[in-house]
Amino acid sequence: MSIADRQELANRVEVLSGLMHDIVNEEAPLVPEPLREGFRTALTQLDERGAFREVTNALRLNEGGARVEQLETALNRVGLLGQSLQLKLRVVDWSAARAYGAWELAREAGPPAGPDLDDDPTFNAANPPDDPDPQRRALWRRARKQLAKLLKTIDDFFESLISAIPSVGEAILEIKKALESVLDR
Repeated sequence: MSIADRQELANRVEVLSGLMHDIVNEEAPLVPEPLREGFRTALTQLDERGAFREVTNALRLNEGGARVEQLETALNRVGLLGQSLQLKLRVVDWSAARAYGAWELAREAGPPAGPDLDDDPTFNAANPPDDPDPQRRALWRRARKQLAKLLKTIDDFFESLISAIPSVGEAILEIKKALESVLDR
């Protein structure tokens, strides 16, 4: 595995960090307001602990040596080398294009008027209230669903990566999965 390949993996971890921060900081209805501050705190703690940096640093070993060989063996074992890596990254890119496209359309339309019925615990499907802004709400729901799918697509790549590099990334994975579940509502 070349330094460029390991750098590409490290870049993808940094992109995941940015994506998670962007989702939580979006003022529109991606993350319910009561949960937003908890996610911000969790991401801040990950940043303070250097969780993302720890993963990227593990991939930025100097060329040669036993540690590089061990890393490459572990990455090969989990399918993060060669054609398998390229396929996984293309799938992530494909999912990202769809998610970012849906998110951009929702942003252009602006946030919907009124609260989201999905976030209302008293919602009664037998007697639903009128939705004051169904078109914008549909755009934001699609954006949420596509972002959740993107995070799930990243799971395959990221879970493989952290299984290849013992004792790093587990805390990131837990916060990412919680964010994924909030988006997939």
